[in-house]
Amino acid sequence: MDVTHVDVPFAGTGSGQAELTWGQRAMYQAMLREHSWMPMGGHRAVAGGTTVAAVAAELRYTMERYQAFRTRLRPRGEGPPAQVVADAGVARLDVVEAGGADPAEVAVAVERSYREAEPDLARDWPVRMAVICRGGVPAWLVAIMPHLVTDGLGAAVMVDEVTRRVAGPVAGLTPLEIVDWQASPAGVRQHAGALRHWERHAAGLDAHGPRVVDGPRYRKCVLESPRLAARLPHAAARTGVDESTVLLAAYLTAIGRVAGRGTVAARQVVSNRFRSGLSGVVSPITQLGLCAADVSGGFDAAVAAVARAALPARKHAYYDPFALDAPPTPCFNDRRSTAATAFGDAFGTGRPGTVAWSDPPPGPTEPLFLHVDHVQEQRFRAVRLMLDADTACFAPDEVEAIARTIEDLV
Repeated sequence: MDVTHVDVPFAGTGSGQAELTWGQRAMYQAMLREHSWMPMGGHRAVAGGTTVAAVAAELRYTMERYQAFRTRLRPRGEGPPAQVVADAGVARLDVVEAGGADPAEVAVAVERSYREAEPDLARDWPVRMAVICRGGVPAWLVAIMPHLVTDGLGAAVMVDEVTRRVAGPVAGLTPLEIVDWQASPAGVRQHAGALRHWERHAAGLDAHGPRVVDGPRYRKCVLESPRLAARLPHAAARTGVDESTVLLAAYLTAIGRVAGRGTVAARQVVSNRFRSGLSGVVSPITQLGLCAADVSGGFDAAVAAVARAALPARKHAYYDPFALDAPPTPCFNDRRSTAATAFGDAFGTGRPGTVAWSDPPPGPTEPLFLHVDHVQEQRFRAVRLMLDADTACFAPDEVEAIARTIEDLV
């Protein structure tokens, strides 16, 4: 495997030093808390006829169009860093010749190496990109970046615009403009209202754990359920709410049953892209909103209570996280694409899910963090519940019980 480099000069619009946006601050806190630079991205095959020059042009377009891709951190003593957006520079494209190896396997190895080597975010550009070639012809592309650059929905915006080579100005606010808005009177009011919401609903919530742990403290439990994929659309239609609210209600109810509590709270990942000027932003905008509800009654009552609580939770999920002492409550993140929902009656009731324990999270996690994904491979369709657990707060048997209870409730 032979590696060379192509220098990619770029010149974009907008530059300067500023505070981190609220979304960037939330990601920075998560990086410190989880001892991870939180890499995102992956590898994909490239279309036939693609040249190395075309891949370099794609990297140049990305660097020039999005401020987040030409942003570096500036340390400031003991406090949080500032962000510095450059208007010009030189990015690097790695060109990897697979030789006699399978280019797909080489792409996997390159992605793994990128994820394992933490970048210097004060010196390096945040995106790492490589093109994997066979005989000089591009076959695969690898791109990895920290979550400080953007969130999942922002990445989708970026991929779409890069693919179509959108020529007009970026949609909505740039990161530097977001910083200005957050310091404005409107931003100060938004933050103050969010703090009042958190103070009102966090009061009196019981902490989870800690307890003595026998074995690895941080673990990952995965339940893949065709049954959930089949029944979730029906549960949403019957209760008159969206699927995420049904799942959140099931999650809170399951935690309440395990912990013996009536009122349960979780921090819900909120995209914030419903806000003015943020729908098409390529920058981390997602933050955690606090949703607390009484789930001690029947499941329909719990769904209704969570639906009422989720709206203000989303409304107040936009704030300066550095100024908030958030309670260590479980977290909820529905990462499914809306385009992949509603599998429908063709899949019947579906078979129950299977539980597996996979590799532990790379570092400390929340007391419990539920990530929801789709599994869609040919004729097999399921909903995946992935629970990152701090077993000092929730024992492994409790985590499995929560996953199974979510499935049974839905």
